[in-house]
Amino acid sequence: MTTGAARALAHPFDRARAKTRPFGGASLRTRILGLLAAVNLACAGAAAVVTIYNARQATKVEIASSLDIASRLVRETVTRLQRDVGRLRTVADLQSTLPAVRHARIVVRDPEGAEVASRVAGGRAREDRRVAVPDWFAGLIAPPPDAVTIPVVIRGEPAGSVVVEGDASDEIAEVWDDVITLAGLFVALNAAALGVFAILLGRVLAPLATLADGMSDLRLGRLQRRLETPKSRELASIVERFNSLGQSLAAERATNGRMSWRMVTLQDDERRQIAKELHDELGPCLFGLRANLASLERELAAAPSPPTPRMVERLEAVSDLSERLAGMNRRLLTRLRPMALGAAPLSEVLDGLIADFRRHHPERRFELATSGLGISYGEAVDLTVYRSVQEGVTNAIRHAACARVVVSVERGRDADGAEAVLLRVLDDGGGVTEPAPAGFGLVGLGERLRALGGSFHLHNVRDGAALDVVVPLAHAPVRRPEPHKA
Repeated sequence: MTTGAARALAHPFDRARAKTRPFGGASLRTRILGLLAAVNLACAGAAAVVTIYNARQATKVEIASSLDIASRLVRETVTRLQRDVGRLRTVADLQSTLPAVRHARIVVRDPEGAEVASRVAGGRAREDRRVAVPDWFAGLIAPPPDAVTIPVVIRGEPAGSVVVEGDASDEIAEVWDDVITLAGLFVALNAAALGVFAILLGRVLAPLATLADGMSDLRLGRLQRRLETPKSRELASIVERFNSLGQSLAAERATNGRMSWRMVTLQDDERRQIAKELHDELGPCLFGLRANLASLERELAAAPSPPTPRMVERLEAVSDLSERLAGMNRRLLTRLRPMALGAAPLSEVLDGLIADFRRHHPERRFELATSGLGISYGEAVDLTVYRSVQEGVTNAIRHAACARVVVSVERGRDADGAEAVLLRVLDDGGGVTEPAPAGFGLVGLGERLRALGGSFHLHNVRDGAALDVVVPLAHAPVRRPEPHKA
């Protein structure tokens, strides 16, 4: 088998890991960060409500105070001008004498109510500030409109009035500026805090990711995985239980492995004993029966009187039965245990198996390539390799419309780096449905492989199907390798 083919033998752990689908949804860290951001936003909303309420109350008090001061100043100014006869001829003369008061707008109106003159709050126009503040925000802060009207009398005749109105635009603009500044500061600080918290939280939760990976390894059978104890007391308790669970499962697996190995050994011993009895006891009996039948045929042929047709018919029937019993005995011996197994090198035994397939299926082409195989790896491993090749080729013949079957067997290493026999049976048929259904033959093969700690994988490849088998050599005795064969 080529190196590329050896790498193509996927270990069952890696196959299971590749098929594992990640769970949907956000990660725990993302959820915690989202919850923290939501709490911060809720706090910011509460702070905004309190800020707006306090600003509204403060603005209301400020406007009321400014309105009271402005109305007093206007009354004093109007009274002073009214006493100074000749100085106040029309209400328009009040334009230059009106005081400028913060948060108050003073409007001079004629007797018909038309605006004659005005003094903007603070003596400056605030249109730029008003435009910068959104209307919805101004509506939240602005107090209810309020105004004070002061009548103007010139020479005993009503000449108009002075209206003092509260103007909160400047105060609202200041509050808006403060809110914008605080909002920008909140966003910047909150983003920085969330970034730092995300980094720290990632370090704190890192053991959870390691623990999840470890649990995946346990589920996939990597029971040797152990985790370092984290500093967090809660996580340390979980990790300690995880390590204890891994140790317990490893001990149970070792026990089960020993029992399975013992079971396979006993089964192989029983098969070998039955095969020996069939070969040593039934074989000679069948040979003697056939020899006696042949002798009887010769005696009947040499007899003075020819045998009756009934006698010939009965003799032929008994001869046919003896041939069928001999063939059945040979098949049983082969199924129980190939006689050459253990007596001849493993590669030669496999050559003989492939030769039998060539003889019985001349319409197909069979190829065998071996590399680095030892003479023998013990009864259990040799028989497992033999049965794997036998089952793989039989499946290809039965279920695949193939014209060519290639068998590759080599000594290499599995995905964990342990020594193993790597086997592949490749056909050029139409492939299999995935996941491939396992028949009784593959089920039995899988049980035998699991007893040895191995695995198999039947899957589609280009223009056909492949059966990949990994047979560990952990139980195999140390033997010298055969010369290279291809």
